[in-house]
Amino acid sequence: MINYMDKIIEDSIPIWEECINSRFVQGFIKGTVSDEQMTKYIVEDTRYLLNYAKCYAFLITKCNTLEEIRMFYDILSFVKEGETSVRREYIKKHGLTDDIVETTLPDIENQIYIDSMMNWCSTGSIVEGTMSILPCMLSYGYIFNKLYKENPNMLENNPYREILEGYIGEGMEDWCKEWANFGNELMNKYPSNFEKCKSIFRFSSLREKAFWEMSFDNKLEFIK
Repeated sequence: MINYMDKIIEDSIPIWEECINSRFVQGFIKGTVSDEQMTKYIVEDTRYLLNYAKCYAFLITKCNTLEEIRMFYDILSFVKEGETSVRREYIKKHGLTDDIVETTLPDIENQIYIDSMMNWCSTGSIVEGTMSILPCMLSYGYIFNKLYKENPNMLENNPYREILEGYIGEGMEDWCKEWANFGNELMNKYPSNFEKCKSIFRFSSLREKAFWEMSFDNKLEFIK
């Protein structure tokens, strides 16, 4: 089996390193981003995850085996039980409701990311769609596990500890390995254009970078 994913991931690592050095991520791990900035991030990420889940629904319709369906179903469970539950608690503490968050249009940078994923997952092949969604999890695993290893005390007294805890540790590393392996299996199983898949993966990595920058710079606005 050819290890396509190693090459695809290697191409995006310089972008993930730029994410590590972004003002929001650095403030996140130091606990110095403002409450408004963190709320902006949480709300936008919740909007993103709503559409992220829809992308998996599209991909499930393209599956040819029960094992493929299981993989997509498992990640949906991870989103529901992990990231979504933490965000709902944060949103609730800040006097917001699911309805307010879910019916508000995302920031333009977030919307570009969502639109690109939805396009690849709905109209592209199962491989192309998977390449568009993988950078979300794989970049988070790379970014926060690297930072945690370099800064083992970063959770201490950090007001955003509960959010950060979901991004680090062996559990997250195991998920990332499993999903990288799954992406590699799909690349080997179905005829795919390697350069095109690498380009799709890289584009989503660039959107991840834009998301971090957006979270630091832009103010949160709700539809009245």
